[in-house]
Amino acid sequence: MARMNLRALAAIAPILLYTGIAAAAPPTGGGTAPSGTSRSTGSSLQDKIEEIQSIGVDRQLASFAGTVLDVNDRPVGNVQVKIFIDGQLVGSALTESNGFYDLRTAYDPSQDATVLLWFVAHEGSLMPKELVIHESRSSLENGLISKCVPRAAFTPGRQFRVYMFDPASRNKELAEADCLP
Repeated sequence: MARMNLRALAAIAPILLYTGIAAAAPPTGGGTAPSGTSRSTGSSLQDKIEEIQSIGVDRQLASFAGTVLDVNDRPVGNVQVKIFIDGQLVGSALTESNGFYDLRTAYDPSQDATVLLWFVAHEGSLMPKELVIHESRSSLENGLISKCVPRAAFTPGRQFRVYMFDPASRNKELAEADCLP
């Protein structure tokens, strides 16, 4: 009788172990992610932020979105858009063919940090562009960013319209703003 019990136990042990392991395994693909999160297998900062959010740590994701245009109001695709917070690259994206981009990153607008958006066109005829979203107190006190760099306040849901210039148009814009020596 003891032998019979051992044989039965040996037969069902793999089944019990398998179901225990399967119950403890993380979900794989399929299904939908909870609202505000997404499932991704990459190792980017965005994935790490979303992973932190999914385990209950409250980090506010902000959307920096907008359209990149040339001086003739035509959308510019394939522009590298990067966001820096206190000098650290925290996100990047390429504009679509219609000039649209949408970067999502952890950002608290009440934080005293310098936030910059950089726009670099792969097309060599357009000049890179910088946009100051917020300047820290320390940066302001020390005059680290020129008054000639355009500024725009961050407001949730706001989209930025950014114009990229060829060198001649850029020089004209700087002269009109009294930013050339």
